[in-house]
Parts: sequence; C-alpha cells; structure tokens
Amino acid sequence: MEPEIDNLLFTRNNDKIRESKDPYVDYCLEQYRIYLHVFNSTNERRQKSNEFFLGLNTAIIGILGYVETKSLPNSNMIFLLVPFVGISIAYCWYKIIKSYRQLNKAKFQVIHTVEQKLPITLFETEWHLLGKGKDRKKYNPLSETEKLIPLTFILLYVVILAVSLPWDSILGFLTK
Repeated sequence: MEPEIDNLLFTRNNDKIRESKDPYVDYCLEQYRIYLHVFNSTNERRQKSNEFFLGLNTAIIGILGYVETKSLPNSNMIFLLVPFVGISIAYCWYKIIKSYRQLNKAKFQVIHTVEQKLPITLFETEWHLLGKGKDRKKYNPLSETEKLIPLTFILLYVVILAVSLPWDSILGFLTK
C-alpha cells in the first residue's frame, strides 16, 4: 500500500480503538453501517427515478413518432400540446436529479464527519484520491452528466413544438 494512502486511511490511533471494549464504539459502528445502507438505497432510488423518467420520455417521443407516421386526426393539436407535457416531465426530472445531488452531498458530509471518529476513513480517502472534485480528469460528477439527459429532452420537445407551430397563421396574425 502506498504510504500516502496508508496515512490517509489510518489517521486515528487504531490501537486505542482496538483495545477499547466500549459498547459506544460498537453502537457508533452499527449506526455507520446502517447509514451506509441508507446511502446505498438512496442511490438505488435515484437510479430507478432516472429509469422511470427516461422510459416516460422515450414513450412520449415514441407516441409522437407513431402519430406522425399514421397521420391521425388532430395530430397537429397533439404536436402542439404533448411537447408541453414532455417539457414539464423533463423539468421535474432535472429538479429531482438536482435534489438527489444535494442529498448525496449532505450524506457524504455526514459520512466524512463520522469517519473522523473511526479508525479508518474509506470515503474521505477515496474523495482525496479523486482530487476532492476539483480535478475533472480525476472525477467528473455523475449528476452533471445526468442533468444533461432531461435538458436534451427539453431541447427536443422545444424543437418539436417549434416545427409544429402554424407559422403561417402566426406570421399572418402578427403582420396585420
């Protein structure tokens, strides 16, 4: 093990902790384990949320494609209204991603604080090795990429809406 990593991981006096028979230490470790489980389940919920919104937006685009190929009655109205629904859904998705990012940031702060009392600092060491988020070559936040997906759908819906608008009627009304 590299000396730097060893020094980062084992920053506490491990002998004192090992010798301690204090039930409080065991209690704290159990809370830490439970908190890590909650942290993981939060990330699972985040993933399921992303899957849901991606599926929903894909279905909306698929429906618009179907309507376009079948030339259904009132298809013009569908192409004028559905993009607003899609934009709303994609915007909610964007806000949820932002909320999960804030939640994870707070959870990591708690984890790092708890690790200051533990004999080993796994997450703090990992964060240090990743440049503490300051070096994009070492670490690029997942949420930054995640946020691009709903923004891409919003842009797609805006384009669909712009193409679907009755520009002749609009320009005729404006030039009167």
